[in-house]
Amino acid sequence: MRRHSRSGSLGNIVDLEPQNIIENGKVHSSPKRKGKFSTVKEYLVDYTANSNLHGLRYIGEKERTIVEKVFWLFMFSSSVILCSVLIRKVWIKWNESPVIVSFAETSTPVWQIPYPAVTVCIETKAMQTKFNFTEYYHLYNNASTYGNLTDEERFLFEDVSLVCDDHLAPANGRKFSMANETIDNLRELAPNISEVFFACKWKDIPKDNCSDLFSPIVTEEGFCYTFNSLGAEELFRVENLHTDYNYLEYGNRNESWSLEGGYPPSTPLETYPHRGSGYGAKAGLTFLLTAKQIDLDYLCKGPVQGFKILLHNPAELPRLSQQYFRSPLSQEVVVAVKPKMMTTSEGLRPYDPHRRQCYFPSERYLRYFKVYTQANCEMECLTNFTFARCGCVHFGMPHGPDMSVCNAGSVACIKNAQMELVTVEIKSGLERDENTNDTLGDARKVAARCKCLPACTSIEYEAETSQADYDWKAIYRAYHLPIDEESNDLLYARVMIFFKEAQFITSRRSELYGQTDFLANCGGLLGLFMGFSILSVAEILYFLSLRLCCVVWRKQHSKREKVESNGVNPTPAKIKYQYTD
Repeated sequence: MRRHSRSGSLGNIVDLEPQNIIENGKVHSSPKRKGKFSTVKEYLVDYTANSNLHGLRYIGEKERTIVEKVFWLFMFSSSVILCSVLIRKVWIKWNESPVIVSFAETSTPVWQIPYPAVTVCIETKAMQTKFNFTEYYHLYNNASTYGNLTDEERFLFEDVSLVCDDHLAPANGRKFSMANETIDNLRELAPNISEVFFACKWKDIPKDNCSDLFSPIVTEEGFCYTFNSLGAEELFRVENLHTDYNYLEYGNRNESWSLEGGYPPSTPLETYPHRGSGYGAKAGLTFLLTAKQIDLDYLCKGPVQGFKILLHNPAELPRLSQQYFRSPLSQEVVVAVKPKMMTTSEGLRPYDPHRRQCYFPSERYLRYFKVYTQANCEMECLTNFTFARCGCVHFGMPHGPDMSVCNAGSVACIKNAQMELVTVEIKSGLERDENTNDTLGDARKVAARCKCLPACTSIEYEAETSQADYDWKAIYRAYHLPIDEESNDLLYARVMIFFKEAQFITSRRSELYGQTDFLANCGGLLGLFMGFSILSVAEILYFLSLRLCCVVWRKQHSKREKVESNGVNPTPAKIKYQYTD
């Protein structure tokens, strides 16, 4: 009789042990059936003997002493724990920072991106010759003269105060207003485009009329003028906007550019939005701005007069109340532009937007804007937050037909809402205050839905400015040209905007750890500590399924053959078992 080898197949392992029984007066050796625990033990011994994982075979070998088995069990357990800790670190790194921002391999020429949109706002919101804001400020705030003002004069003052410094808006003024009437009043009092722009040149070619390049636009600063912005049909979802007034006074210009796709290869050099054909002042935009000394108002916007200018993405609505650089009167400002462009690898598209920290255009819907950018999202978020907080919005914010427009009495609420929105975003995990009123609670819900991540493709324009005195009277005297009395009151400011360099380096988001990299790192750690591979997984599945089924089937088949050969019922005392290798 031969004993079973440790490395033998479990299909031939006997699960019964022999015992002496008496039958017909004779002593026979008959097997004794093992318990379930012994069967499981033998099955595990069989797995450890045939597994390719390091160290397991020493644990299952019967020839090993208990000290050796404990040693190898400790080493195997330590390897599993250490390997798990390291894999967890790899998982955290892959899960929390799967994106790396690097520079592109090649530079991008400036003609592949649009020229920056240029928005210009004059600090004179109401010409003194049409409406003396300073005078009406004192009349409005003096109790003895307030009653002498007509309703039209009071409404005009309150409308103009919307685009002046916040502290000038009367708290006792109207909280709401008819938006179209407010816009008409501001348009009538503000200087028109011919009074703001004296001359313009694009790519060193003079324009007969600056309205060929600049168009009026409604912003939080009132009426401004913009160059190279997308048309209203391409920038806004006009079907969701109100119909009281237009933010842009021009419609579809058959734009051939998109933020994500750029310009198609077949697009000609002269297209819209305009794109630069080179660098330097000769390839840029130059314009001469004017203002009359008699029309300047030093109360509405303070002691600094001149113009606010913002360079922005053509697909964004400008916010000159937040970002701008100044063009003072009697100064020439030279602006050298350096583009900053960020693109994103298609390999990051399957990732969650918050893991890659950006949105692709199809992933984030804006109600009032067709093009998703971080600035547009923040503008829409501010609109919704202000409406939830104050019950109205500023006329410069895109809004729907069901939203009221604020007037002077709500300016303080608008200002507080802007500060609260920033605070709520910073302290998004702040617990709800028990004394918080319902409007702030609703507004916080609006703020929680903002989550204005950057667009996966974004373009920004950095401006390097320098300036010098612009003495136009000196050049007149040098040419012996006469200066009439009307022109003597004029003040000029010249602005030159151009690309600083012909190429720039683009930044690019890409995968720091892809799925293949993560799998390779985990596989390397498992192989280093345990000798683990994909076949080890197949081996475990094999022992838990196919091999187990085969062993059970083989035993049942062997029992049936024994029964058929003996021709008797299979009682445990009469079944004969044989030991084989």
